[in-house]
Amino acid sequence: MSLFGAEKVSILNRFWREMAPIPGRMETTLRFALASALATLLLLILQAPLIFYAPSLFMLFLVSHDTPFHCFQGLATCVSFATLGTASALLLVIATGNEPVARVVGLGVFTFLATFLFRACTMPLAPLSFGCLAYMTLSLWENHLRAEKILHLSLWPMGTLATVAASGVVVDYLFNRSDPLLALRREIKARCAALEQLFQLCATRADSNRIDNQCAIVRRYAVTGEGQLHILLERISKRETCSHAEFRHLKAMTLVLDRVLTLGASFAVSNKFEVVNPARLQRISEAIAAAGEKHLEKVNDILGDTPGGAVAVAGVETPLPGELDQIERTLRHLGDSAQSSVAEPATEGPEAPSGSANSFFKNLFLPDAFTNYDYFMYALKLSVCATICFVLYNALKWPGIGTAIYFTVYFTGLSTTGASNRKLLFRVIGSAIGGMILGIGCLVFVFPNIEGVPGFLLVLAALSALGAWVAASPYFGYIGLQITYAFNLLAFERFGAPDQMTPARDRLLGIALGFLVLFVIFHQVRPERTVDTMRRLLARLLRAQAEVISLLDMEPNAATDARMAAIKKQIAADVANLQSFADVVTYEFPPDRATDVRLSNELVNAVTSAADLLICVRAWPQELDGNQRSECLKKIRNTLEDGLRNLACSLEQFLEVQPEAPQKLETAFENCRNMAPVCVSKAIDTYRELQMACTGIVRLAA
Repeated sequence: MSLFGAEKVSILNRFWREMAPIPGRMETTLRFALASALATLLLLILQAPLIFYAPSLFMLFLVSHDTPFHCFQGLATCVSFATLGTASALLLVIATGNEPVARVVGLGVFTFLATFLFRACTMPLAPLSFGCLAYMTLSLWENHLRAEKILHLSLWPMGTLATVAASGVVVDYLFNRSDPLLALRREIKARCAALEQLFQLCATRADSNRIDNQCAIVRRYAVTGEGQLHILLERISKRETCSHAEFRHLKAMTLVLDRVLTLGASFAVSNKFEVVNPARLQRISEAIAAAGEKHLEKVNDILGDTPGGAVAVAGVETPLPGELDQIERTLRHLGDSAQSSVAEPATEGPEAPSGSANSFFKNLFLPDAFTNYDYFMYALKLSVCATICFVLYNALKWPGIGTAIYFTVYFTGLSTTGASNRKLLFRVIGSAIGGMILGIGCLVFVFPNIEGVPGFLLVLAALSALGAWVAASPYFGYIGLQITYAFNLLAFERFGAPDQMTPARDRLLGIALGFLVLFVIFHQVRPERTVDTMRRLLARLLRAQAEVISLLDMEPNAATDARMAAIKKQIAADVANLQSFADVVTYEFPPDRATDVRLSNELVNAVTSAADLLICVRAWPQELDGNQRSECLKKIRNTLEDGLRNLACSLEQFLEVQPEAPQKLETAFENCRNMAPVCVSKAIDTYRELQMACTGIVRLAA
């Protein structure tokens, strides 16, 4: 049973699933189409140079449209660092007297800085904008025009980007009615429904495949789903969209859900459904459903007053999993707190969380930003590719392929070899659909039959909506970006309805040349294999889990809670990245692909075991009776913490995995075997599985 899902689907089935409507997708698509049409209308009125239309509109895809503030923040970042990139390029030209060699060297330096910061900082959109505008400004000075004319053109990218940004922000603030309160209620309801369905299936002894699929959903929520709830809580607190009492209820419900999801996932990991009384599972399912529907007063009535005990199986008393007792206790506590809060007076608004003004600068760079050699090597390789492309298309005197060849290297090279290959494939598919199919179709059948700007804007909005709909897909989203971008390059060839297919041809040729440059540099000179990145991410994940285990023994306070929340967000991001990288291993080139696929499977299994281990440890009872039991569990936790750090070190340095940890765990467990809950023994077994998986990874990767 994998953390990433128990069901395997084909690429075609996955495509249709990800193209299906989901809440908020249509509204986002229509807002994107309106923002594109409005920005195009303003740019046509201003008569900005057409070569900047498509790149500026492309920036709408790169920012978050969850809330108007996030849209404004992203677009403001784009404009600010685009201005910095333009200013840096102009200063270079002025300082060197427009020396051609200086422009080539400057492009390599700017690309190096942009790509290094893209990998090393926590705001990748900022260096991305800087590098794009620095290239566009320097490329203008390769044209044989008057200096005044080129300087005038060099300032237009900032103007077009600011116009697009203003249009996007206005549309979002006018029509983006996303309510974080409704979103939080929807997320809480979805998690309650997942838990309810799991216990319902277990109570009815459903088919094992259905139970496995539902277990995978609950486990993903337990490992990666809490961060989104806290983000929504922060937004609610800033907007003050609910009363203090309701905010406190939502906060308590979030904490309870986190605990119950962890316990439910731990119960699913134990796989002992057959020894549990089905009536008890049914009661828990109904209690979770009542909590999800905000009928908290019914929770205690559904669970009853009798705590769970043992059931007789074939005449033998079998101990129940401790997770169910804790789930019932947690749900009862939620019901009791709801009843006690009825008499409390409500205040004006929710309590606003406190934050540090220096936290932004403290978290600007990754912890290994200036110590990870791979970041420097990656930026060096990509800057070499960009410089080769810059020299190549200028030497060929073929400006039509300039944007395609450079941005093919710049955007598709921003990851591992497998991810770059997948991006390149999706770039070709999106360009063929947007440029060759839809672009030529509009040239032949649509543009000759429309007159004036309104018809052209309607076609542009329709194509932007199509691209935005596809771009919402987690896996195929890059195709949507390229559909819109390729069509815009063709549509903005000249003022008036376009009637030439040359831009589509040049774009495909530029992509092909960019691929050749990428293949030579990235695939032949110290390639960055996807499985190597996955291995490093797994090591970072194990260290984060070790820190979580260390925090569990500390007294809860504001600093500990904040650190725990930050680590959980990091774990969720690492798991999501590992899942994304696991999807692209098949795009690696042979002869290493077969070995990489095997290694990727081992890494996925290790991630699953690591997630199960964290779930089991977090499911341990929070309150223990007796110093002996507390000391025993503390010793097991410390041993697990040290073992996880040693496994992380082994993965990073290709060291042999030491076998001492399982022996220490077994020795510590012997002292409390009769009084420890099931999740403790399951955690020890899961650690053994994780250790064996890491041993296999080190042997395959060495």
